[in-house]
Amino acid sequence: MNGYRPDARLLAQLREQERTAHLTRLARRLRWLNWAGLAFCLLLGLDWALPLREFADEPLLQQRPVSAGGTLANPQMAYQLTTPHTRFQLPPSQMYRLQGASRVTVWRTPLLRIVRFVKAPTVVAGREPFAPAGGRLYRSVLAAFPLALFVVAGVGLLLPFDPETRLNTSVVSGLLWIVTLTLLVL
Repeated sequence: MNGYRPDARLLAQLREQERTAHLTRLARRLRWLNWAGLAFCLLLGLDWALPLREFADEPLLQQRPVSAGGTLANPQMAYQLTTPHTRFQLPPSQMYRLQGASRVTVWRTPLLRIVRFVKAPTVVAGREPFAPAGGRLYRSVLAAFPLALFVVAGVGLLLPFDPETRLNTSVVSGLLWIVTLTLLVL
Protein backbone atom coordinates (compact mmCIF):
# COMPACT_ATOMS: atom_id res chain seq x y z
CA MET A 1 0.00 0.00 0.00
CA ASN A 2 1.05 3.44 -0.81
CA GLY A 3 1.22 5.89 2.08
CA TYR A 4 0.61 8.97 -0.12
CA ARG A 5 -1.89 11.48 1.23
CA PRO A 6 -2.65 14.64 -0.71
CA ASP A 7 -1.95 17.88 1.05
CA ALA A 8 -5.11 19.28 2.67
CA ARG A 9 -4.23 22.83 1.66
CA LEU A 10 -3.76 21.76 -1.95
CA LEU A 11 -7.16 20.01 -1.94
CA ALA A 12 -8.80 23.11 -0.46
CA GLN A 13 -7.21 25.31 -3.13
CA LEU A 14 -8.38 22.97 -5.90
CA ARG A 15 -11.94 22.97 -4.51
CA GLU A 16 -11.90 26.77 -4.28
CA GLN A 17 -10.64 27.07 -7.87
CA GLU A 18 -13.35 24.68 -9.06
CA ARG A 19 -16.01 26.64 -7.13
CA THR A 20 -14.77 29.95 -8.58
CA ALA A 21 -14.78 28.54 -12.12
CA HIS A 22 -18.34 27.24 -11.63
CA LEU A 23 -19.52 30.62 -10.25
CA THR A 24 -17.84 32.41 -13.16
CA ARG A 25 -19.72 30.24 -15.68
CA LEU A 26 -23.03 30.82 -13.87
CA ALA A 27 -22.42 34.57 -13.61
CA ARG A 28 -21.71 34.76 -17.36
CA ARG A 29 -24.87 32.80 -18.16
CA LEU A 30 -27.09 34.92 -15.90
CA ARG A 31 -25.61 38.26 -16.91
CA TRP A 32 -28.52 38.71 -19.34
CA LEU A 33 -30.82 39.26 -16.33
CA ASN A 34 -28.90 42.43 -15.48
CA TRP A 35 -29.06 43.62 -19.11
CA ALA A 36 -32.78 42.84 -19.33
CA GLY A 37 -33.51 44.55 -16.02
CA LEU A 38 -31.59 47.63 -17.08
CA ALA A 39 -33.36 47.77 -20.45
CA PHE A 40 -36.76 47.31 -18.77
CA CYS A 41 -36.05 50.17 -16.33
CA LEU A 42 -35.01 52.42 -19.20
CA LEU A 43 -38.24 51.55 -21.01
CA LEU A 44 -40.28 52.36 -17.87
CA GLY A 45 -38.40 55.63 -17.41
CA LEU A 46 -38.96 56.63 -21.02
CA ASP A 47 -42.64 55.69 -20.80
CA TRP A 48 -42.99 57.79 -17.65
CA ALA A 49 -41.09 60.78 -19.09
CA LEU A 50 -42.89 61.02 -22.43
CA PRO A 51 -46.07 63.10 -22.54
CA LEU A 52 -49.31 61.23 -21.95
CA ARG A 53 -51.65 60.57 -24.87
CA GLU A 54 -55.04 62.12 -24.34
CA PHE A 55 -58.21 60.57 -25.70
CA ALA A 56 -60.89 63.21 -25.23
CA ASP A 57 -64.59 62.51 -25.28
CA GLU A 58 -64.25 58.71 -25.62
CA PRO A 59 -67.53 56.78 -25.49
CA LEU A 60 -67.76 54.13 -22.78
CA LEU A 61 -68.35 50.95 -24.77
CA GLN A 62 -68.53 48.47 -21.95
CA GLN A 63 -68.72 48.38 -18.14
CA ARG A 64 -68.55 44.96 -16.57
CA PRO A 65 -67.69 43.63 -13.13
CA VAL A 66 -64.52 41.52 -12.90
CA SER A 67 -62.71 39.73 -10.12
CA ALA A 68 -59.84 41.76 -8.70
CA GLY A 69 -58.28 39.14 -6.46
CA GLY A 70 -58.85 38.64 -2.78
CA THR A 71 -59.63 35.36 -1.06
CA LEU A 72 -62.57 32.97 -1.12
CA ALA A 73 -63.76 34.46 2.15
CA ASN A 74 -63.34 38.02 0.89
CA PRO A 75 -63.48 38.25 -2.92
CA GLN A 76 -62.65 41.64 -4.39
CA MET A 77 -64.51 43.11 -7.34
CA ALA A 78 -63.66 45.85 -9.81
CA TYR A 79 -65.24 47.24 -12.95
CA GLN A 80 -63.50 46.89 -16.28
CA LEU A 81 -64.28 49.83 -18.54
CA THR A 82 -63.62 49.77 -22.26
CA THR A 83 -63.37 52.71 -24.64
CA PRO A 84 -62.33 52.60 -28.31
CA HIS A 85 -58.65 53.20 -27.41
CA THR A 86 -58.26 51.99 -23.82
CA ARG A 87 -59.26 49.41 -21.25
CA PHE A 88 -58.88 50.00 -17.52
CA GLN A 89 -60.25 48.92 -14.16
CA LEU A 90 -61.92 50.93 -11.44
CA PRO A 91 -62.54 49.70 -7.92
CA PRO A 92 -66.15 50.02 -6.72
CA SER A 93 -65.05 52.87 -4.42
CA GLN A 94 -64.28 55.02 -7.49
CA MET A 95 -67.27 54.11 -9.66
CA TYR A 96 -69.27 57.07 -8.33
CA ARG A 97 -66.95 59.31 -10.36
CA LEU A 98 -68.26 57.78 -13.59
CA GLN A 99 -71.84 57.05 -12.50
CA GLY A 100 -74.10 57.74 -15.46
CA ALA A 101 -71.30 59.01 -17.72
CA SER A 102 -71.42 57.95 -21.34
CA ARG A 103 -68.21 59.71 -22.38
CA VAL A 104 -64.85 60.06 -20.62
CA THR A 105 -61.45 61.60 -21.24
CA VAL A 106 -58.55 59.19 -20.77
CA TRP A 107 -54.81 59.81 -20.50
CA ARG A 108 -52.45 56.87 -21.04
CA THR A 109 -48.71 56.35 -21.38
CA PRO A 110 -47.44 56.24 -24.97
CA LEU A 111 -45.30 53.08 -24.89
CA LEU A 112 -46.86 50.65 -22.41
CA ARG A 113 -50.38 52.07 -22.78
CA ILE A 114 -51.11 52.23 -19.06
CA VAL A 115 -54.10 54.41 -18.20
CA ARG A 116 -52.87 57.05 -15.77
CA PHE A 117 -55.83 59.42 -15.47
CA VAL A 118 -59.56 59.44 -16.25
CA LYS A 119 -62.05 62.30 -16.24
CA ALA A 120 -65.81 62.31 -16.75
CA PRO A 121 -66.83 65.92 -17.47
CA THR A 122 -70.58 65.23 -17.21
CA VAL A 123 -70.37 63.85 -13.64
CA VAL A 124 -69.79 66.31 -10.80
CA ALA A 125 -67.43 63.92 -8.92
CA GLY A 126 -65.51 63.08 -12.10
CA ARG A 127 -64.78 66.56 -13.41
CA GLU A 128 -61.24 66.49 -12.00
CA PRO A 129 -58.87 63.85 -13.42
CA PHE A 130 -58.34 60.89 -11.10
CA ALA A 131 -56.10 57.83 -11.23
CA PRO A 132 -57.82 54.48 -11.82
CA ALA A 133 -56.63 51.15 -10.50
CA GLY A 134 -53.48 49.78 -12.10
CA GLY A 135 -50.36 51.62 -13.09
CA ARG A 136 -49.51 52.16 -9.42
CA LEU A 137 -45.87 51.82 -10.34
CA TYR A 138 -45.98 55.29 -11.87
CA ARG A 139 -47.43 57.22 -8.96
CA SER A 140 -46.59 55.68 -5.61
CA VAL A 141 -43.93 54.39 -3.30
CA LEU A 142 -43.85 51.24 -5.42
CA ALA A 143 -41.67 53.14 -7.89
CA ALA A 144 -38.82 52.16 -5.56
CA PHE A 145 -38.84 48.67 -7.09
CA PRO A 146 -37.81 49.74 -10.61
CA LEU A 147 -35.28 52.13 -9.09
CA ALA A 148 -33.80 49.31 -7.02
CA LEU A 149 -33.75 47.09 -10.11
CA PHE A 150 -31.95 49.80 -12.06
CA VAL A 151 -29.32 50.26 -9.33
CA VAL A 152 -28.71 46.54 -8.76
CA ALA A 153 -28.53 45.73 -12.47
CA GLY A 154 -26.30 48.72 -13.20
CA VAL A 155 -23.94 47.90 -10.35
CA GLY A 156 -23.82 44.26 -11.44
CA LEU A 157 -22.86 45.26 -14.97
CA LEU A 158 -20.53 48.16 -14.37
CA LEU A 159 -18.43 47.40 -11.31
CA PRO A 160 -15.67 44.77 -11.37
CA PHE A 161 -16.92 42.35 -8.72
CA ASP A 162 -15.88 38.80 -8.04
CA PRO A 163 -17.99 36.08 -9.75
CA GLU A 164 -20.09 35.38 -6.67
CA THR A 165 -21.21 39.00 -6.35
CA ARG A 166 -21.96 39.24 -10.09
CA LEU A 167 -24.06 36.08 -9.77
CA ASN A 168 -25.88 37.52 -6.76
CA THR A 169 -26.67 40.78 -8.56
CA SER A 170 -28.07 38.77 -11.48
CA VAL A 171 -30.33 36.74 -9.18
CA VAL A 172 -31.51 39.84 -7.30
CA SER A 173 -32.13 41.63 -10.61
CA GLY A 174 -34.24 38.70 -11.78
CA LEU A 175 -36.32 38.74 -8.60
CA LEU A 176 -36.78 42.50 -8.68
CA TRP A 177 -37.75 42.26 -12.35
CA ILE A 178 -40.48 39.72 -11.52
CA VAL A 179 -41.80 41.92 -8.69
CA THR A 180 -41.76 45.01 -10.91
CA LEU A 181 -43.59 43.25 -13.74
CA THR A 182 -46.19 41.96 -11.28
CA LEU A 183 -46.74 45.45 -9.88
CA LEU A 184 -47.03 46.86 -13.38
CA VAL A 185 -49.71 44.36 -14.37
CA LEU A 186 -51.75 44.68 -11.16
